[in-house]
Amino acid sequence: SSYMVSDPRTMSPTESWVWIDEYGESAQSVCEGARINRLPDETLRRLKNYGYGYQDDAITTNMAGAGPLPTTLHYCQRYDFANHTFAKRKIRHDFFRCDGTPMDFDADAIMRELDLLDVSGLPGSQKKVQRRMAYMICHLIPLINLALEEYKVDMNC
Repeated sequence: SSYMVSDPRTMSPTESWVWIDEYGESAQSVCEGARINRLPDETLRRLKNYGYGYQDDAITTNMAGAGPLPTTLHYCQRYDFANHTFAKRKIRHDFFRCDGTPMDFDADAIMRELDLLDVSGLPGSQKKVQRRMAYMICHLIPLINLALEEYKVDMNC
């Protein structure tokens, strides 16, 4: 079994999408709390539960039952959700520079789309794919933006 996630359309048991599919009761739980440079609340809660990774003292919810996370987000796929796209070939080659600007991330638009997903009438498998796409967008874009912030610190920009 692999601890990575890649193509959201796969229903392969060799990927850890099941961990994402079990995020919270609503579709929004995969992105709730995400910002341009902040991971979603549920991810931070799970990281805090395991005692590693990005910490956020604002996450004070009960840690009991915090599930696992994939160890690898496969960035080579293309992820589209709520007018956001992440594809490695779409990242500017000079993204990491002192005057670099973060990737656009509209958390409110993503949350609105996730709200609509709950009442969309789509079959469960299509909802699952859309929720997985949102998960990847809400993780990859903030992670890349956090990396840009760290780059600027390291380079004394």
